[in-house]
Amino acid sequence: QDRPAAAQPLVGGEVRVARLVRNGGKGFAVRTGMLIARGQLLLMADADGATNIRDLERLESALSTSDDHGPQIVFGSRHHLQEEVLAKRTWWRNVLMVAFHAVVWLLVGGPVRDTQCGFKLFRARVGKRMFASLHIFRWAFDVELVILARLFGRSIVEVPVTWVEMPGSKLSLLTGSAMMLRDMLLLRVLYSFGIWRPAA
Repeated sequence: QDRPAAAQPLVGGEVRVARLVRNGGKGFAVRTGMLIARGQLLLMADADGATNIRDLERLESALSTSDDHGPQIVFGSRHHLQEEVLAKRTWWRNVLMVAFHAVVWLLVGGPVRDTQCGFKLFRARVGKRMFASLHIFRWAFDVELVILARLFGRSIVEVPVTWVEMPGSKLSLLTGSAMMLRDMLLLRVLYSFGIWRPAA
């Protein structure tokens, strides 16, 4: 089974690195980091730097100052950049992107327009419970977070962020789309029938 090695403290204990035994998927890696993280806020950020780290202030300002009331989850969103992205990408990539958003809306619903932006902020108590409940460890884990937020009675706030498409992605668009469709169908069916449930 995939399991993380012990977190290793670095300079002054300010940074810790968890080395995974093998690749268990992006969702598994993010889940591991979130569960060993310390502090009151948990930030998920893609390593390629596609989102400007300065936008963290925008996400923080949208969080509630209370641990019990108000927004506890903030998603960075690229929805405001959609027209620009559509203009730059090839037609078939645009078709896949629009189809993906339609499938997410049909299977999951909800007001979140950009589930896949890799820049998300959680209050620790809520975030740790959500990541402990993850069943999907591949690319569709973000969609499961939306489902879990609804099950926990937590709203998600979307905040526009600065984003640049970075080259060098290891994900095949066609293969990745097929895997995400399969995983989203699993989410819909298994949560609907109560086979998958959030952690207590």
